[in-house]
Amino acid sequence: MVGVLMHTKYLVLRHSFSGSKAATTVYGLIAGLLAAGATIWFVVRAGAGAGDLLALTLASWVVGWVLAPMMGSGDPGIRKEHLDRLPITHRRKAVALFAAALVGVGPTVMLVAAASLLVYAARLGAGAAAVAVPAVLLLILLVVAVSNVVVVGIGSLMNTRRAAALMAVPWGVLICLTAQGWTLIAAFGGNAGGPLPAGFAHGLRVAPSGWPVAAVEAAGRGQWGAALAALAGMAAIVAMAVLVWARLLRRPQPAPVITPGTTQAWAPPTTVRAVMGKELRTWSRDLVRIHFLTFALVYAVTYALLPLAIGSTDYLPMTGVFGLALAAGCSAHLYSSDGTALWHTLLAPGNERADVRGRQLAWLVLVGPPAVVLTALGAVAHGEMTMVHWAAALLPVTLGAGVGLMLLISVYVPIRMTDPHRRGSNPGHDGGSLAGLVWLVLPVLAVAAAPAIVLVAVGPPWVGVAAGFAIGGLLAWGLGRLAYRRLGTHGPELLAKVGKA
Repeated sequence: MVGVLMHTKYLVLRHSFSGSKAATTVYGLIAGLLAAGATIWFVVRAGAGAGDLLALTLASWVVGWVLAPMMGSGDPGIRKEHLDRLPITHRRKAVALFAAALVGVGPTVMLVAAASLLVYAARLGAGAAAVAVPAVLLLILLVVAVSNVVVVGIGSLMNTRRAAALMAVPWGVLICLTAQGWTLIAAFGGNAGGPLPAGFAHGLRVAPSGWPVAAVEAAGRGQWGAALAALAGMAAIVAMAVLVWARLLRRPQPAPVITPGTTQAWAPPTTVRAVMGKELRTWSRDLVRIHFLTFALVYAVTYALLPLAIGSTDYLPMTGVFGLALAAGCSAHLYSSDGTALWHTLLAPGNERADVRGRQLAWLVLVGPPAVVLTALGAVAHGEMTMVHWAAALLPVTLGAGVGLMLLISVYVPIRMTDPHRRGSNPGHDGGSLAGLVWLVLPVLAVAAAPAIVLVAVGPPWVGVAAGFAIGGLLAWGLGRLAYRRLGTHGPELLAKVGKA
């Protein structure tokens, strides 16, 4: 059965390799192979600190495998529901799913990255090279097993709005570190390129991700007991992960927690107010929207706080601007996330304007006040007016351009998302598709903010601030107008694209 499932997983991946799925897979494969190649290159070029560098790199790979499921990364291919009708135990089911999970792009890339251990072991002798081979295989098994346990655990536990928000916190911090991690390096790692501190290097080898390095180094010194103990520890973790996986499979999938609505009649005075009320309720209940809006907030706050490590407070007044820019990108999927529910909007021709304006007002009410508060708090903490002028000019531009641009992109560049009634408990499942929308929004926001930036730089600051309000208001109105006109003329085509997921 294991062989059949592995072949089935291969067929699933092969037949799903088309359209946007193929492009995403190719981009992921290229990026993964580049990162794996960089890992090998660093080990080849490193001198005496090669072991420390390898332990740090492998720890980064393992952390990535553990955190990736929080954004829905990876394709499960074979799910437990496919095996529910078979007369097998949950333990055998977990073993079968584990074997199927070994087939895919992710394990292949990890195998290439783990080959850096073979390169390092070749320096230490034939004994170390012999130990490196099972160490590489066990490392692959370990990351795949632990990652899938996280996936099943998320499916069993993360089915509430609070959990959807909490899932975004570690991912927002991790992604931010890729952009602002240089501040921590500058603050705590001034001897870049030198050996790691002894305590930190030892800690990397004590962690399970460093056991392959510890096993290879022990074998190179002739300490075969320690080498075998490290390998046995990795095998034990794999076995325990599979047992935990089997136990999680026994638990029934909990239904999402639904809070009953109020029985009080609600009669909005206008269609725009009705759409606005509907959107505010959706923003407070949809796990996908909660997840990615929290991600935007966490990323912005972390991005502004990290420079404090080097004594800089310049980014603090811009926290609200950062949050708005990322929130606009994370919200450019509104009609895509509606899925087949878009049919209800199209059944009321002539209300496209009210639908777009109501969504814009709801977004402004939701993200505008927090952005203003973050900007004010950052300005007070910064204490100087220089960055405050920039923030005051950029905040209205980003708010107005963002609220118009997110709807315009939503109707012009729809993406395939899982239909609301078919979504699982992992709100980050469509994270890969949404990431592309963020990269569409950010450059346009930068262009829209350029006039206000120039006016603040060359003239009195209040002129730039006034221009920011004027540009933001104009873009919110104009881009919204383009969006509802597009929705009115191409609504059925939009439904055809977003209703196939």
